[in-house]
Amino acid sequence: MKLLSKRESGQALILVLVLLLIGGLMLPSLLALASTGLKSSQVYEQKTDEFYASISGVEDALWKIMNGSLDELAYDVPDPYTLPQQVNGLPVHVVVTRLSLIEGISGEEYNPDSPHEGWGEFAIPSEQVTHDEGWVEYNCDMTFTYSGAGNRQLETIGVFFAPYPGDMNLIEGPYDIDYTPVITSDFLEGIPETKIASGGFAFIWKWQEHLGPRFYTNDTGSVSFTFKIHDPDWSYSDSFLWATFKEQDISYVTDTPGLYRWLIEATAGDTTVRSVAIGDTGGVSVLTWEIDPDPLE
Repeated sequence: MKLLSKRESGQALILVLVLLLIGGLMLPSLLALASTGLKSSQVYEQKTDEFYASISGVEDALWKIMNGSLDELAYDVPDPYTLPQQVNGLPVHVVVTRLSLIEGISGEEYNPDSPHEGWGEFAIPSEQVTHDEGWVEYNCDMTFTYSGAGNRQLETIGVFFAPYPGDMNLIEGPYDIDYTPVITSDFLEGIPETKIASGGFAFIWKWQEHLGPRFYTNDTGSVSFTFKIHDPDWSYSDSFLWATFKEQDISYVTDTPGLYRWLIEATAGDTTVRSVAIGDTGGVSVLTWEIDPDPLE
């Protein structure tokens, strides 16, 4: 058996002291790191609980829309309420606002109340053609018939599709546009605008002020067009047609007068989920989701 010499014993003691010194220096940092990790884990767990509780609030509002509980909700008046039971130990506060279909899309001033029924008809673009080159094409037709007294002057027409394909460059059109009486391209403000909004996109025709096509009783006018999406897997889930007409004020018409857009905000703790949906009694489609969004102006 080999015995340590005094020189070797001194060296071992020095090594032990160095290791103790290093450990002493590192221990506070390691403890702080462990504490930070524990706090981060707790914050993440709390944030997750708040997120799922807020989602429950949005889903509750969507259910109320579908079953008709919000049919009498005033236009553009926020309706706040709190879920009757807490979710993940948190109270959930919900605010629902009913919006017109074209708010945030048209960009025009108009009277949003009681859209006129029966003035517009949109032929659902059923002629879908998918090409091997990697795109899909739709043919569409918009028709308006004015059955009222006097006359009305057309200001804008538009058609909305959702979802947004993800890139403006994937949208081509509208093209092959055909105008038939009473609607003509005279005094149009340039080419139709393609606008991205509310989780989808819209094609918008706008005539110069006081120079748009004029409809008299029983007049019918239509616009047909084609558009292309450079993604063979894209298909629309929602679409609607609208127009604004000049009378005493600017009224709007749509082919889906019972359809509305809905702004839903649900908050649990410090987390807010904001969603925009489109639908009515019997069916709702979610267009957008935002987590902790910027405050609305």
